[in-house]
Amino acid sequence: MSRSDTDEQRRSFLRKAAAGVASVPVIGLVGAQSARAERLDPNNPQAQSLNYVHDANEAGSARTEGAICGNCTHWTGGDSQWGGCNIFPGKEVNRDGWCSAWVQA
Repeated sequence: MSRSDTDEQRRSFLRKAAAGVASVPVIGLVGAQSARAERLDPNNPQAQSLNYVHDANEAGSARTEGAICGNCTHWTGGDSQWGGCNIFPGKEVNRDGWCSAWVQA
C-alpha cells in the first residue's frame, strides 16, 4: 500500500468520524421529541392514591387555598400549561392541577 493510499484512507476515516460526531446533536433532538411524556391520567393508581386532579378547584377541602402544581416544588414544567412533575416521572401534569404531595415552592 502506498503512502497516497494510506493518506486517502485516513482522510476518508476522518471525514466519516467528523460527520458522525456532527450528527449526535441532531439525533439527540429527534430522541427528545419522541420521548415526550404523556399526560397523567387521573385514573392512574398512583394519581388516585395522591388525589391528583387536573383542576385544583376539584380537590375539595384537602387542598390549601392557592395550591396548584405550578407553584409546587415538584413542578418541572416551567411556564407551560402541561409539564413535568418529580412525583409522576414520565408523565405531564396540568399546571392548574393538584395532588396531596403538593409542597410550596
